[in-house]
Amino acid sequence: MSSRIVIEERRTGVAITRFDVQQRAQHLLLIASFFVLAITGLPLKYSEWAASAWWMGVWHGVDNVRAVHHYAAWIMIAVCAYHLMYIMVSRPFSTAVLPKPQDVKDFIQDIKHTFHLSKEPPKYDRFSYRNKAAYWLVYPGALTVIVTGLILLYPTQATAHLPGWTLPLALMVHSDAAILAIGWIVMVHMYFAHFSRHTIPFDKSVLTGKVPIERYREEFPLEYARIVASEKIPAPSRRKIQKPVWEDEVEFEEAAEED
Repeated sequence: MSSRIVIEERRTGVAITRFDVQQRAQHLLLIASFFVLAITGLPLKYSEWAASAWWMGVWHGVDNVRAVHHYAAWIMIAVCAYHLMYIMVSRPFSTAVLPKPQDVKDFIQDIKHTFHLSKEPPKYDRFSYRNKAAYWLVYPGALTVIVTGLILLYPTQATAHLPGWTLPLALMVHSDAAILAIGWIVMVHMYFAHFSRHTIPFDKSVLTGKVPIERYREEFPLEYARIVASEKIPAPSRRKIQKPVWEDEVEFEEAAEED
C-alpha cells in the first residue's frame, strides 16, 4: 500500500491522500449526471412555468430535453453499477464507512459543541457521521429514482407485469424523490462539503483527492494520528511544518545537507 502522505513540492505544506483517482472519477461523473438530470427534469415536472417553456426553447423542444434526461439517467445508472462492483472488488474503505454506534455519540457531541454546551468537538475517524449519511442516503435515493424512471421509460413492458396505476404512482414518486434529492444536495450536502469552515468556498479534494494535513489533523484526528504513527514521512527537500500540524516541529532535509 502506497503512502498517503504527499509532499507538495511547488506549494507550501503537506497533504494526505483521501480519495484515489477511481473514487474522484466516479464522484465527478455522478455530479455531472445528477446536474444534467436536475436541469432537464425540473422543466419536465413544472412544464406550466414560463421559465420551463423558455428553457425548453433553449434546448429546441421538449423532445430534446427528454432525450438528454434519458442519456444522463443511463450514465448515472452505469456509474452506480460500476461503484457497486468497485467496492465489492477493491474494498477501498473496509468497514470505515459503515454506520456504527460511535456515530450516534459523535452526532450528540457535535450538537453539544455547536450550541456551546461542550468545548470539545467530536473526534472523527476516516469518515464523520455526516460523510456516512451523505454516502448511504444515495443508495435508497438512487434505487427509487432508477426503478421508477425505468417504469416510466418502458411503460408498455412495465404494465405488462404491473397494474395500470403503477404509472401515475411511479411518476409521482420519481419526481418527488428527485425534488427531495435536489433539496438535500443544495441545502445540506453543499453546505457541509463546501461551505464549512474547513473547505469554504470549495473542497478541492473533490478534484485533487488530497487534503491539507493541517485540515486533516483538525477534521479527522483519529485517522490522522494513525496515519502519522504508521507511515514514514518522505524527505525529498527541505521542508518545515510548524505546529500545530505535528506535536514537535519536523524539518525535512536532503541527505546531502547532513554532511
